[in-house]
Amino acid sequence: MPTAPTLELRRYSRLRNLRERAERQGAALQFWARTASLAVISCFFSLISRWDASLLFVLAGLMLFQLVGLIQFRFARRRNAPWWIGYLVGTLDIVLLTVLLVTPNPFSPEVAPAAMQLREGSFKFLLIFVCLGALTLSTRLALYLGALAALTWTIGVGWVILHAGTVLPATNLYSLPTTERLNLYLNPNFVDTFAQATNVLVVLIIGAIMALVVSRSRHLSEDYVKAERARANLARHFSPNVVDQLAADDEPFGPVRRQDIAVLFADIVGFTHYSEDHPAEAVFELLRQFHRRMEQVVFDHHGTVDNYIGDCIMATFGVPQASHNDATRAIQCAEAMIAALEDWNVQRVSRGYPSLDVRIGAQYGA
Repeated sequence: MPTAPTLELRRYSRLRNLRERAERQGAALQFWARTASLAVISCFFSLISRWDASLLFVLAGLMLFQLVGLIQFRFARRRNAPWWIGYLVGTLDIVLLTVLLVTPNPFSPEVAPAAMQLREGSFKFLLIFVCLGALTLSTRLALYLGALAALTWTIGVGWVILHAGTVLPATNLYSLPTTERLNLYLNPNFVDTFAQATNVLVVLIIGAIMALVVSRSRHLSEDYVKAERARANLARHFSPNVVDQLAADDEPFGPVRRQDIAVLFADIVGFTHYSEDHPAEAVFELLRQFHRRMEQVVFDHHGTVDNYIGDCIMATFGVPQASHNDATRAIQCAEAMIAALEDWNVQRVSRGYPSLDVRIGAQYGA
């Protein structure tokens, strides 16, 4: 019999496999969300921009991101995909996008100071790739992408600041008179370090929020799996309506008490001789079919399958909640079992198998 540590290891292994499968499915979802995002951005730039070499350069960059995503998608479809592929693709995305955002378009007909690249509002495109990382349901990847985006943008801003002629605020920008601030903003070489620091802070916060969302989703999925497993275990013994009641109540069985219930036993006549004269496969198949038919009859009469003892099935009526007609339902269940057995015997005889007989006993009391 497995020990408690062994059972815990098995449980951990099952949850780990579930997480890995969810991450693979999330990576596929990420690819399609990425494809849709890049398609929308491509259409947007195509509509508002002049069709020239600079626009083609932008569209080519978007195609490059799509190809990188396609590589990740192909790996994600494999069961044994390396864990680092998401980090590699995320790193390529963030680094390439930062380079494209802070460096001027080489095909642009007009040459602008490097500081102007930071004032185009393109930083927000980094947030798309940070949010896409959350779709993989990997908490670490979501945190990593947020931190990486903050780091690469900081490096990009630092690279722009190192350019000759770049103007920085000498003091707190917002303590300056309005006229001086306007003069700084109108200077194409001005870099608002406070605004860029705000961008870094925002991407870190968004990355942390995405990680929290992913962590919450993972816990919810684990709770759902546990709940469904518990319901499946209950469904082996209780009818569906009783399972719903047990799952909904905090204390479905209530305090320890004595109450009247009806108990029903049913077993196959001559099963011992049958098991001696037939192979094990035939015996188990007979038991499986017998139990399946009898338990369905029990559930149809709102009973509970208490136990299986070889070919015997034990059912109770009045558990967990007693009712005024528990004994009646037990007798009706016994009659329905006989009818179900007669129907089954018709099928068995038509296929060349011998008919079966069943003994049923019922008792009511505390």
